[in-house]
Amino acid sequence: MIKNHLIKLLIVTVVVCFISSNNTIAQSKKQPNVLLIMLDDLNDYVGFLGGHPQAKTPNMDALALESVIFTNAHTNAPICAPSRASMLTGVYPHKSKNFWFSKWSQNDVLKNSKTLMQYMSDNGYQTFGTGKLMHDRIKSEWDEYGIENDFGPYAFDGKKAARHPSVPKEYYQNKNDGLYSSLADIPNVPASKNTKGYKGWYNVKNRKPFNYVNDENRDLLNDEISANWAVNKISEIENNNSKPFFLAVGFVRPHTPLVAPQKYFDLYPLETLQLPKIKKNDIEDTFYRSTFRWTPPWAKHYEELKASYTNFDDGLRTYLQAYLACVSFADEQVGKVMTALKNSKLNDNTIVILVSDHGYNHGEKDFIYKNNLWEETTRIPMLVHSPEFKNNAGKKVNHPVSLIDVYPTIVDLCNIKASNLKNNNGALLSGFSMKPFLANPKNGKWKGPKVALTVVRGNPKSNEPNQQSYSVRSKNYRYIRYVNGKEELYNHTNDKYEWTNLAYKPQFKKRKKKLEKQLDKLLK
Repeated sequence: MIKNHLIKLLIVTVVVCFISSNNTIAQSKKQPNVLLIMLDDLNDYVGFLGGHPQAKTPNMDALALESVIFTNAHTNAPICAPSRASMLTGVYPHKSKNFWFSKWSQNDVLKNSKTLMQYMSDNGYQTFGTGKLMHDRIKSEWDEYGIENDFGPYAFDGKKAARHPSVPKEYYQNKNDGLYSSLADIPNVPASKNTKGYKGWYNVKNRKPFNYVNDENRDLLNDEISANWAVNKISEIENNNSKPFFLAVGFVRPHTPLVAPQKYFDLYPLETLQLPKIKKNDIEDTFYRSTFRWTPPWAKHYEELKASYTNFDDGLRTYLQAYLACVSFADEQVGKVMTALKNSKLNDNTIVILVSDHGYNHGEKDFIYKNNLWEETTRIPMLVHSPEFKNNAGKKVNHPVSLIDVYPTIVDLCNIKASNLKNNNGALLSGFSMKPFLANPKNGKWKGPKVALTVVRGNPKSNEPNQQSYSVRSKNYRYIRYVNGKEELYNHTNDKYEWTNLAYKPQFKKRKKKLEKQLDKLLK
């Protein structure tokens, strides 16, 4: 009896070990983990894209060396809310009619389509998120959500966020867009008849002072707290790997307010900081502003910054310094998460995708902000690291792709075949898997379009697709068609800064017509 019992126990033990081993093998071969890193307002000012020659992004550059680099990647909507809603539901804005800041969770199409995180959860993945990912209904989409986004800290007048004394009053817009300053520049305004005065930084969201004595003695910024949460989560997952995971980490910088510790500002001394290449009067052959029925506040940043400084270059350089400081700050947070992954047992079976929701103009075409259809704002960093294709690490893809392709790429790499629809009122994925480019960066057999599509809200009173402005970017050209019918065409083979609008040149009529047809095909 005892002998038989021992034999049975041995058999059970072997079977359990076999099953456990097979589960590990199955996960290793068929179900990779996924780490998605999103940054906010990050244009091509990263080392691996060379958008600004002085940008210091060692951690993202290191990831680029281990990834396939998509050098012609673009946003589908160059402003935060619709960009993120489109990417994480996999549905083009014109398919859902979600072009602005209305809640995606109440949209008739998007609410009936599975978000990427719900889709992964439904197909056997643990889902974890932290930081800035979507604009509403955050926690309910995840198995666990860590740190909610907080843009601050801000200068404070005792009742609300206020203008920092170092920011010219001509420029101050609001607590986010009107702030670019080192944490070491502690707000200090004496009381007067018109104000109670204030001293120090304040966390408006948490309603408490933000401590800053120096870079070593201070409160952590939201991105730092989020990065630390992600690091701890990776360690926790490592000790419980029965299921594969999908972890998304959203960093808000370099979105405004452009606030970071002093050490990041020190990386970019004003006296040696190079300005972007800007052509004088470049705005003259463009038509974006002609679509405005009134000039929105965010479209006035350039003029207000110009009015704030006697020498406008000083203003551009001061603003640029703050932006680049925030880029390097965000890069360090990326490094923390990547170091944790690399030091874990999960590294060899984890896909890593890094993207930004859109880019940002720094004075080109008399514009400081996003939400336009030009290269500086539509182009984004996009890295895809897949252990399956590690032999192609560091190689570049110049075929146009966009954020809409991230969702189907993850689905494909994870070998999931299920539908993304909740019901027939939802929409199928708009994008295409970029896996062919991972396998063959130069000549991948891509099933998607030859252009990347971007939309900017045209008529603010209409959500109809034909009332918006659009751009398509091919390998060598950009074509823009505004809601008022005006057009722009740029040849990137010899005009990478989009200085010369060719849309009304007779010799480019056929080229323009071809791109217009490609645009219309995508809008069907």
